[in-house]
Amino acid sequence: MKKYYSVLICVTDGIEDIETISSIDILNRSNINVILISINNKREIICAHGTRIISDFFFNDIEKINFKNIIAIILPGGLQASEFFQKNYFLLKFLKKIKKANKIIGAICAAPAMVIIANNLFPNAKMTGYLGLKYLIPYQQWAKYPVYWDDRYNLLTAQSVKYAIKFNLKLVKIILGKEISSKIEREL
Repeated sequence: MKKYYSVLICVTDGIEDIETISSIDILNRSNINVILISINNKREIICAHGTRIISDFFFNDIEKINFKNIIAIILPGGLQASEFFQKNYFLLKFLKKIKKANKIIGAICAAPAMVIIANNLFPNAKMTGYLGLKYLIPYQQWAKYPVYWDDRYNLLTAQSVKYAIKFNLKLVKIILGKEISSKIEREL
């Protein structure tokens, strides 16, 4: 079956293992093309707890990816990775391009507070994130739910690794509909 949609998953050393791997797995099961994009331009990425993954592209080569097929970009959590994402000028510029094109931005755990809020990417969107960093998200923007979809801004967020599968099933539901999301969930 042809894959019509692509989702970029940003990877760099220190990303949260389960948040990253569950995104890859559930999106692949849904027949969504997954592209691992190395933000630190390393082929082999070492996750926060030692899992090793191989990136598909370096961020420097992002123009080689067909932008019109990209429906979403995901920022997995992990404190080290979120700190790196937070300060990466080129990633932030690309996130603004994704936002302007009304594509989905997903952020898990530390990424909502450390990347989205710290760089004022969505000053009015509601979101959730890692409870230990809740104080960084303005009260009026905080959503108390483990996974939160702000459809006004195309922003999907989750609190932690505990909710990674729920986050990805929600992303599949947004992209492909409830029927496919429910089918994948039953198979898990």
